[in-house]
Amino acid sequence: MKQIFLWWFIATVCPGLAFAEMQTANVQVLSVQNPDSYAGIQIGDVLQRTIQVSVAANDQLNDKNLPLKGLQRNGVELRQLQVDSNKQGNQQVYTLRFDYQIFASSGKPVQLLLPVEQLTFKSGAKVELPSWRFWLMAQLPDQLQKARQSVIAQYRPAFLDIQTPQRGLALSLLLAFVGGLVLLYRHSDWTLLPMLNGHFARAYRKLKKLPANAEGQKQAALIVQDALNQRFGQQMLGTHVPQFITQQPGFKSLEQELHAFFAQANAVLYGGQTINAADYLQQCKTFTRQLRDCERGI
Repeated sequence: MKQIFLWWFIATVCPGLAFAEMQTANVQVLSVQNPDSYAGIQIGDVLQRTIQVSVAANDQLNDKNLPLKGLQRNGVELRQLQVDSNKQGNQQVYTLRFDYQIFASSGKPVQLLLPVEQLTFKSGAKVELPSWRFWLMAQLPDQLQKARQSVIAQYRPAFLDIQTPQRGLALSLLLAFVGGLVLLYRHSDWTLLPMLNGHFARAYRKLKKLPANAEGQKQAALIVQDALNQRFGQQMLGTHVPQFITQQPGFKSLEQELHAFFAQANAVLYGGQTINAADYLQQCKTFTRQLRDCERGI
């Protein structure tokens, strides 16, 4: 009776064991690659490990049994899972890459595990990616001190130096004001200030109102002549130019222009010569403006 039972047990159990061994043998682990470093890991680090297996070409990986992205186990989160397959002859090669991000923290170094991952196939074959140990660095001390003992003294922020820009602005405004006064003094025809209302300044304003004709030509010569008389203090002729220059040394640069003016004025007033009225009027304006500049000491 015992012999019959023994033969029955061998006939029923042993084929199942042989079939299970055949299924496991159908899966071949080609490579397992873990992170390079197992120490100095800290919160936020990403650890990567890869497993490559080979199965029969007609077998397939069971995707439904793979861990889901975002799964957290003991402070370790599966951030990404990438599965690649490649057929090589009568074999199907699967490459699985697991990316884990560490969210655990501790006040002292602790040893943690990347979890075991189990791969199953349609044929029922299974293979495991074993756990992997690593050391997590301390993030905070175990005993926190009182904040008052470690606080850093607070200081008011330093004020910007505005004195230097203010001085620069004041100097710029002063230079702009002085420059404006110089330009006003040089080019202004106003009569508000006595220094801007000299003999030649008044003559220049009168010349700008004259018409460009024969009558305006004569009036221009008389206006300039009258301004020279007032400046000289008596009736001034061409022969008085050297005496005028001696009396008024500021006009020395216009000595030749003074001689030329008297020569032209005599021709216009007494010689009866015909000169282009517009050109002569412009010459008188230019000459009178030069006299005005000398009068103002420019």
